[in-house]
Parts: sequence; structure tokens; C-alpha cells
Amino acid sequence: METPVSTEASIESGIPVEIGRIDKELGKLWESSGDTKTRASLINLVVYTENEAALAADNEVLASVAGRHPCRAILILGNPSAPVAQAKAWISAHCHLLGKDTRQICSEQITFRLDGDAANALPNIVFSHLDSDLPLCLWWKADFPEPLDEKLWGWVDRLIFDSSSWRNPHHQFSIIRHISSPGKSAAVLCDLNWTRLHAWRFALASQFDNASAFPHLSSVESLSLRCAPGFRISALLLLGWLAGRLKWRLDAKNETFIAANDRVVPFHIEEIPGPNLSLISIKSPDARFELKLAEGSDFFESTIQTPGIPEIRQILPAPRGRLEDTLLAELSRAGRHALYTESLEVILPLLTH
Repeated sequence: METPVSTEASIESGIPVEIGRIDKELGKLWESSGDTKTRASLINLVVYTENEAALAADNEVLASVAGRHPCRAILILGNPSAPVAQAKAWISAHCHLLGKDTRQICSEQITFRLDGDAANALPNIVFSHLDSDLPLCLWWKADFPEPLDEKLWGWVDRLIFDSSSWRNPHHQFSIIRHISSPGKSAAVLCDLNWTRLHAWRFALASQFDNASAFPHLSSVESLSLRCAPGFRISALLLLGWLAGRLKWRLDAKNETFIAANDRVVPFHIEEIPGPNLSLISIKSPDARFELKLAEGSDFFESTIQTPGIPEIRQILPAPRGRLEDTLLAELSRAGRHALYTESLEVILPLLTH
């Protein structure tokens, strides 16, 4: 088991350094540690944020991630609207003991504050401080800007974001589609909002593994979902995945799906306080399937009602709510999210309001 030795709690808690001396000062940091610490790195993880109030939380997440996925972490606080241009930097290390060993495995972190016009130097800041040719994972925690810096996106291997936090999702998704269009960027789109839905998709699919349940998929007559206020996109992405798997077409004007033989399948999304997503209910003429997640629970309540057999109730694993777990799940996988792109295309017309 890995035991954290040090974490950084604020932007100023590292060692302040001149930007031109970062590499030299990092070298001194490791020299002073002797043989007790070993630097390790599998990826470059760059985090860009414009929310200064969340910096302490961002540092805690990076410390947790570094303990299980060693990286060169670069945390950037951008404030492009600041009246005075200035750039500052700090260096620090996140170290963890491996089991009962006295040696520490450490990931280094460089933190930048870019005010005013200094924020325009973001690509140069990133490129100048990457760890050799390791993959670049960019976690963008702000709205995507326009015009886009094609140079920046062209270097990114995995572009991480969270669509649940967007104020204007339709516009932001249009930017995402532009970034990932052929010839623009080879970056893999990694929406943490989609990653959190993995357990939902797995549990929902497992309901229809039952021999008595599968036939009812061809006669679904309505869908109901429940989400927290402001998390409608989470519900829509789950709907988009289901519609894509069943080859349904969207009738955006009437907010319904069109199934085989032009059968209309209406859906309803209710927003009430609770988990980001707390319920999906699927009804056919003589069957009902429901997944429910209570506040703070680590398990789904699964209910299957089909004719001729007793009601089936199960407890299934639900997604863990910690951000670092979601981020680690994304960093640990490889390949593209083909189903995400497909689901997004299904629901995009519904994001205009």
C-alpha cells in the first residue's frame, strides 16, 4: 500500500523559482533528497484552471493521482483578465512510501500563475516543461477559448474535461468536435462526465443479460431519468448511449426517439437534489427495468419486472464519487471513446437549451 508523505495545499506552498531556472532548481531538489527518494514519471499531466478557489483541491487530487500513477504534473492558474501581465512559478514534489519500504517514489510538480497577457504564453509554458517525450494529458478545467490555439491541441495525446461543469454545453461541444476533427488534432477526447457513467452503462447492460429481459428491449415504450439540478448532460449522455446501442433516431423537436417501425419512445428527465444521476427507468408494455442510486451509496438498486417470473432485485456496484478515482480511471485506460462520440452525436441537438 502506498502512503503519502507530502502533499501541497496551495499555490504558494511549493518552492518559488524563476521560470528560467525551473529545470536547474528541480535538479537541486532531487540532489538534496539523497538516496531516499526516486523520481518517477509515466506521463505529463497538465492541469489548466481559472478557478483560484479550487487550487487547494486541485493539489490534493494531483497528490493522490501521483501516488498511483507517477507523472510530471504541471498545474497552471490562468487569469487572462488581470490588468497586469506577470508569470510566477513554484516547484514541489508528491512523495509516497511503497508498502513498508523506506524509499519514497516521487512525482514532481511545477505550478504556474499566469496573469494578463502572460496567459497567452500558455503553449510555450507547457512545451518548455514537459518531461521528455512522455504522453501529454491535458486536463482543461475552464471553458474552451476561442479562437483555438491549434499548436497547443496538436501536441495533446489525451484531452480531459468535464462537460457537467459547462454553462453553455452546446457551444463547448461544438469546440470539442472541432478540436477532434480530422487534421486538427489526434487527441483522444476524455470527458469525465462520460467516465462516471461507466458503472451506469455496465449495470444497465447487465439487466438485459437476463434471458427473460432481453426481448423487451425491442418494445420499450418510455424512459424516465432523474438527475441533480445542473446535471442534465449526464442524463442525456446516458440516453444517447442507449439510443445508439438500440439504433434509435432522435426527434429533437418533440424530445422523443424513433425506434424500429417508426415506434415513438418518449423520454423525461427530472431534476431534483441528489446524486448527479440517481435513476433510470425503462418501461415496455408488460415489463419494467429500474436502476436507482441513493445519495452517498456505493451500490445501485436494480429492479427487473417481467411477466411470468418473480420480481428480480439486485445490488450492483455504483461509481465511486471521488474525483481522483474518476481521473485515475481515465488515465489508466488506452484507446479512444468511440461510444462517447456516437452518444454525443445523438444528443447534440438537445443541447441548444
